[in-house]
Amino acid sequence: MRRVLARIQWTAALWLTAVWVLLWGNVSWANVLAGAALAVFVLVVFPLPSLAVGVAVRPVALVVLFSRFFADMATASVQVAWRALGPGPPVRGLVVDMHLRSRNELFQTITAEMVALVPGSIVIDLEPSSGTLTLHVFDVGTRKEAERTRRRVLAQEARVLRALDPDPDAWLDPRRRRQAQAPQDPRGAP
Repeated sequence: MRRVLARIQWTAALWLTAVWVLLWGNVSWANVLAGAALAVFVLVVFPLPSLAVGVAVRPVALVVLFSRFFADMATASVQVAWRALGPGPPVRGLVVDMHLRSRNELFQTITAEMVALVPGSIVIDLEPSSGTLTLHVFDVGTRKEAERTRRRVLAQEARVLRALDPDPDAWLDPRRRRQAQAPQDPRGAP
């Protein structure tokens, strides 16, 4: 019995209990206890794999990340609404491929999701092994505008890495990134 209880991820049990109570819409001792019992049962029968996410949250950088994200969302919403409702030539779009700097799938996914949530861009594909992000971008027709989009996405990735990565400079500093990606000599010499 002790081994079974040691395998339970108590944070997941707490979340499952909270979801149970929210689904019932009534906070009572019976609902909380039933939700906790059900959560423990589910986690014993269907154990979750343990995840090592390697995240180091930096509060100031996280505030910068979210404040800039919400500002980008508001600005892009106004721009998309103006282009959709305002006068002018037809709107054009472009598919843009770019390489993210990080090879951490979690941070690549967070970056892609934050880019997709800003109106005017749709994530088509993310290839984690190469870090290739493919976007369809609204109202981009020239190479200069595509480069501006690439810079905007890379700046978003940099904010994600500064807020959450344990060692963001490993990805953001070009010299350290080249050293990390350089092939190693099998004899041990760099």
